[in-house]
Amino acid sequence: MTQMTVTDALAELTLLEKRINSARTALDNNGLITVIEVGKVPTGFRSRDEYQTQARAALQRVDALIARRRTIKRAIVLSNAATRVSIAGQELTVAEAIEMKNFIAYYESVLNTMQSAYTRARRDYDIAQAKVKERLDKLAMEVLGKNAASEKYQSLADSFLAREGVELLDPTHLAEEIERRQAFIEEFKSTCDRILSISNARTMIEVPD
Repeated sequence: MTQMTVTDALAELTLLEKRINSARTALDNNGLITVIEVGKVPTGFRSRDEYQTQARAALQRVDALIARRRTIKRAIVLSNAATRVSIAGQELTVAEAIEMKNFIAYYESVLNTMQSAYTRARRDYDIAQAKVKERLDKLAMEVLGKNAASEKYQSLADSFLAREGVELLDPTHLAEEIERRQAFIEEFKSTCDRILSISNARTMIEVPD
């Protein structure tokens, strides 16, 4: 068994990806099978046996690289499923945190919809209030005239607004909910990568030799 940090394992995965692609490309250049004249030796080789040996070795090399990558990847996946981190007030496994990085787009989409709905409702509310105030002032002028006492105006206004006023129906306390969700998204996005990097640098995994 070889011990390494998750950070080192991820770096080796990147290197293995390049080596696998290079080895696979080599296979495609008449490295596995070729056409020659009867009794002849492939170009660039001293004998048929040499060609056959190198062909088998090339295929084994690719298979060995793939097997190594699979072994390391499996160790990382198992570690990510067991290692826990705290991000934006939530306790998550590393695997859950990685998935949340992809999933956060859904939270942002919902947040955008909430913000649009709140802005639209506030605009409509302000317009509706202005119209109500305009009707109230017109009524006050007709009923009370210019010199109406403030007590009489207030009484008339209270009665009028109770019948024809407007209000925001806000069962989810939308402004507070928007603020809470926005704070979570911002904190998660700003800290997730850093916390995962620290965790990967500290977490040791065992990889079979």
